[in-house]
Amino acid sequence: MLKSLEIQGFKSFPERTELLFHEGITAIVGPNGAGKSNITDAIRWVLGEQSAKTLRGRRMEDVIFSGTAQRRAVSFTEVTLTLDNTSGILPIDYETVAITRRYYRSGESEYLINKTPCRLRDINELLMDTGIGLDGYSIIGQGKIDEILSNRSEDRRAVFEEASGIVQFRSRKEEALRKLQRSEQNLVRVDDLLVELNDRAIPLAKQADDARSQIDLAARFKRVDAALILRQIAKLELDQAKCADDLELTKLDLEQARNEQDKARTSYTAAVEIVDNLEGRIDREQTRFNELSVIETEKTGLNALYREKLAASKKNAESLMEERNRLTMQVMSLDHELTGRASRRKNLIERKRQAHSELEGAESALVVVEQKLNEVHVQSTEALKRRDRLSERVYSLLAIHRERSGEKQALNARRNHVRDELYAMEDDLTKTAEVTDQLREEVTALDEMIAKMDREAKEIKESVQQHHLDADAIDASHSKVISEIQRLQYESETLERLESSFEGYQRPVQLLMQQLQRSADENARKGIYGPLGSLLFVPEELTRAIEVALGASTHHIVCDSSDTAKKQIDWLRRARAGRITFLPVRSIESRPIDRSTLERARSSAGWIGVASDLVMCDPEIKPALLFTLGRTMIVETLDDAIALSDIIRRSHTIVTQDGDIVHRGGSMTGGWSSHKTAGVLGRPARIREIRERIVSLEEKTAEIEVQLEQATEALKREAAKEETLLDKLAHARRKHLRLSAELTSEEQAYERLARSNRDLNNEAAVIDRRVGELSDEMLELESEREIVASERDEAALFVMQFETENRELSSERDDCRDRVIQLKVLIDSIEESISDFDSLTSRTGSEKERAELRLKSVGRELEEQNRLIETFRTDLEENTLALEKAVIEREESRRAIADLMEKRERESELQRQWLAKITDINDAVSRLSTVYERQTSDYSRGRDQIDDQLNRLWELHGWTRLEAEREACEITTMTKAQSERAELKRRIDQLGPINHNAVAEYEALSERIEYMTAQREDIEKARRGLESVIRDLDHSMREQFSKTIEVINHNFSQVFSELFSGGQAEIVLEGDDDVLLADIAIRAQPPGKRLQRLSLLSGGERCLTAIALLFAILKLKPAPFCVFDEVESALDDANVQRFTEYVRRYAWSMQFILVTHRKGTMEAADRLYGVTMQERGISRVLSMKLSSALSYGD
Repeated sequence: MLKSLEIQGFKSFPERTELLFHEGITAIVGPNGAGKSNITDAIRWVLGEQSAKTLRGRRMEDVIFSGTAQRRAVSFTEVTLTLDNTSGILPIDYETVAITRRYYRSGESEYLINKTPCRLRDINELLMDTGIGLDGYSIIGQGKIDEILSNRSEDRRAVFEEASGIVQFRSRKEEALRKLQRSEQNLVRVDDLLVELNDRAIPLAKQADDARSQIDLAARFKRVDAALILRQIAKLELDQAKCADDLELTKLDLEQARNEQDKARTSYTAAVEIVDNLEGRIDREQTRFNELSVIETEKTGLNALYREKLAASKKNAESLMEERNRLTMQVMSLDHELTGRASRRKNLIERKRQAHSELEGAESALVVVEQKLNEVHVQSTEALKRRDRLSERVYSLLAIHRERSGEKQALNARRNHVRDELYAMEDDLTKTAEVTDQLREEVTALDEMIAKMDREAKEIKESVQQHHLDADAIDASHSKVISEIQRLQYESETLERLESSFEGYQRPVQLLMQQLQRSADENARKGIYGPLGSLLFVPEELTRAIEVALGASTHHIVCDSSDTAKKQIDWLRRARAGRITFLPVRSIESRPIDRSTLERARSSAGWIGVASDLVMCDPEIKPALLFTLGRTMIVETLDDAIALSDIIRRSHTIVTQDGDIVHRGGSMTGGWSSHKTAGVLGRPARIREIRERIVSLEEKTAEIEVQLEQATEALKREAAKEETLLDKLAHARRKHLRLSAELTSEEQAYERLARSNRDLNNEAAVIDRRVGELSDEMLELESEREIVASERDEAALFVMQFETENRELSSERDDCRDRVIQLKVLIDSIEESISDFDSLTSRTGSEKERAELRLKSVGRELEEQNRLIETFRTDLEENTLALEKAVIEREESRRAIADLMEKRERESELQRQWLAKITDINDAVSRLSTVYERQTSDYSRGRDQIDDQLNRLWELHGWTRLEAEREACEITTMTKAQSERAELKRRIDQLGPINHNAVAEYEALSERIEYMTAQREDIEKARRGLESVIRDLDHSMREQFSKTIEVINHNFSQVFSELFSGGQAEIVLEGDDDVLLADIAIRAQPPGKRLQRLSLLSGGERCLTAIALLFAILKLKPAPFCVFDEVESALDDANVQRFTEYVRRYAWSMQFILVTHRKGTMEAADRLYGVTMQERGISRVLSMKLSSALSYGD
């Protein structure tokens, strides 16, 4: 029973679609074009359908889903058919059998049974005689109906054979027939092989005997030659060992020189680095020197500024000292006045009246004086501030001027030093440039010389190579000529040996000629020239034609007379040595071809000539030549021969170059022949020709040896030239290397000097620019200082004037104030008497206090000035110390620069020494490298010679050295061994061409003949067995087919009557008496009609008749399932009703799958599968279970 069908990528089913089938009737419905029939196609395809046409396609890849506008195509299709094998209908031990077929667009196809890969044949054998196969009756479509209804009996026979169960027998019969055919073909081939093998066995036996003799001689030759080669290898290895020792010593010297070279290069690099470091240190020290010079100039300017400030502070301190002394004197005066005031107390009362009047005048004068003093004090203060400000500006400008002056002096000194260095550096640059140009010229000249020498070396090398090639070509030519001489000698010796033994002639001829050679009687040999074939000179291209034309005449003996022939014939008779034809030249007669015939022949196509005219011989045997070949014509092709025979009316024999013959009278002989020429024709002439060729080649060998010697001498001369030129080239390259190194060093030195020169020029330009700026700045400073000094002097003058006026006014004020005070004191003293004395004393104390306060203020100002003086003095001392330190450091920097430059000079000298040493070491390394390369070349040449000997040992004898040492024979002396080797070589050459495989081939051939004989017997036995099997199969198939046809015929008549409600039908075997070959005819008689063939029925009747036949077969042998694809489409509703009723009658024992769009068929189904195409080009399946109105079997 069919359990399920799984489809993926098949036609309109791109997605995986699974259809489950149950017992009973399943209908597959849907509109036209929805893809219903694609399901039956999938069932047929998975069962192995190979016809794309049957599947409604052009190519097999059409079954793969090809895509739509919305979906892309798929790359493969796969269909799996699952069968329930519980009943064991399939011969396989599985209850469920899944048959899968997979196909790719690339054309690859896979078959699987239960997911196990298998062949299509395995599936066919599994389904054979079950009714499920492609040729069975389980899948019925319109095509199958047409086959059943076809007028051709063979179209419907497959259905009957499947039903009768003889398909398996027929398959076995066809297989047996194929085997029988192959057996007969094999038998023919074996017979042909046996004939061929027996023909080969006879000459191969003789070749095997020769091969055994040659193998023994070759084995001894191999051992002797291997011993000689081993001796040569031992001698070469001794030379190689000595060369290896020399090479090792040279290698050690070269490694030592290279180590020294590396050390020198390292030292040179270190010296260069030291010089570069010193250059950097000099540059840094020079920068430091310049900075110290600037610091010295700055400190010098600061000293001048500090001295100016110190002087101004001292002057202010002196002014304060003077004021302090004055105030001290004033306090002392007040003290003295207070001491003497008591004695004058009485006098003051008297003067009270005078004092009032004087007080008024004094107070007025005091007011005026104080006003003036205040004005003068204000002006004096402003003038003093302006003077101090201008003084500070003057001192500042002076300090800046001195600072710029010091910097200018330092820059001038540095500029002079730079100019001195520039002058010296320009000389160095000039010298270095001259040296560099000279070295560059030398290097350029060396480059040109080396390039020229390279070209010459290349030319000489090419010349040497050409001389090598010439010598090799001459040597090869010499070897070729020697080989040709040896080959010709071997051929000559072989031909002489064959000629001396008369090999190739008939046995009687051999016996006669050998008897004559052995005979001591000269008279016995007298008159016998020899076999005709050995007396003729035949062109090589006509050998085949002349040999065919002569035929047996090649073996005829040419003699002088009939008596001589009679004498030899008597000997042959007595010795029972056979029969020979003699050609006595004195008695034989020949008739030449008549002139007219000859002229017609010469004008024909392909004409070559008369055979006797094309062959040369000695004059005494000319009659024999004319007798045998005088009436035979030679042409190119068989067509030419036939045409010429017609022209001359078949009066003469005509032979073609290929050996075909048109005989006199018109008969013809020709075709293919495996036999080559016997080789006896013209053999003595060939021997003479070979000897002449050998003499010519020996003369040529002498000439070639002279040429080879000349070429070798020329090669030696060219090689000597090449070696001399290479030595010169190596010397030039060493010199070039040294000069290049010096040039590089000088160029680097020139670059350093040029860089230093540029730096110094830049520095000088910067100094000049700075000096100019300083000069301009100093002029501006001097001009400004003079202006400010003039303003300061004017301000000082005003200050002095104001101070003088202030002193005068102060003195006047003091006088007025004293006068007022005196007058007031006097008045108070008078008014208050003694109490006023205390008041006066109090006022005098106040004045004293003011004086003391002023004194204290002056003291503080004086202390401040003293502090500033100390500060300026300290700053001056510190600046002086810094200046001295800067001077010392600048001097140390100058000395350091001088030391570094001296050290740089020493290191530069050391660098030049290392460069010279590197050059010497490079020369030594170059010399040692040349020696090492030459020794390496000698060592390699020796190794190559040893390898050549070992290769020769392997190529000639197939032995390794160990095998040769184990197998080689012992030799006492080289001369004896070489003589033995030459003798063995000569004996091997005497054997002639040897088939070295003859022994093995003969043994293998014998075994093969025995094997093929046994095979022939086996094939005969198998053929008889197959014929017996075929007879048994034919008998079984006839018996089973006859019984099946009888039962089907009975069922067919019954089913037909039931479906048609009457009538009758029958199956008839027509034509051949053999039921397996007879035509199967179907006759039907519907109710109311007479019995007639199917072709005369209507379409519906034909369809219903075919359905009746199918049910008749199913009644005999039910299939596990049956698929009907619209088989009822041609029936009307009534007949559809009968069809569905009959289907339901069998549904209890069979599974039916009906593809239909008829309503009556759908009503009879238990389940419906609806096939739709919601998306264009893509089929989808919907299922529905229906209830049955009738049970199965009703």
